[in-house]
Amino acid sequence: MVQQAIARNHGEMLQLRQTVVAVREQMERVQADKQAGIQQAMADSHGVIEHLKQTIATMRTELERLQSDKHDGIQQVVANANGEIAQLHAAVAALRDELDRQKIQHAEEVQELKRSAWDEQKQLQETIAALRDRLERKNGR
Repeated sequence: MVQQAIARNHGEMLQLRQTVVAVREQMERVQADKQAGIQQAMADSHGVIEHLKQTIATMRTELERLQSDKHDGIQQVVANANGEIAQLHAAVAALRDELDRQKIQHAEEVQELKRSAWDEQKQLQETIAALRDRLERKNGR
């Protein structure tokens, strides 16, 4: 009986050892799977992080290009506006000069017309005086 009990205990111990070994192996597999999952997650997240870094760099480059294009566009608009302003200033100056020239020419023409009218009036008065003298001499006065 004791030997049977020892044999049973020995069988149970052997079975428990096998169970412990099986549980340990299963636990090691779970641990390895867990570690592999962690490694895979880290690799995946590293890939995502690198992709995001590349996307950010690309977007930053594009933003800088857009800002540069905007700045260049503004500079071009300002340069065009300044050129147009300079042209308008030149046109205003030319028109002002032309207006001054025309005023002077008009004043000279008015003076010439006045002088001509005065000369004609003087000539007419002299003609009237001469005709009056002739008429008076003819009428005997």
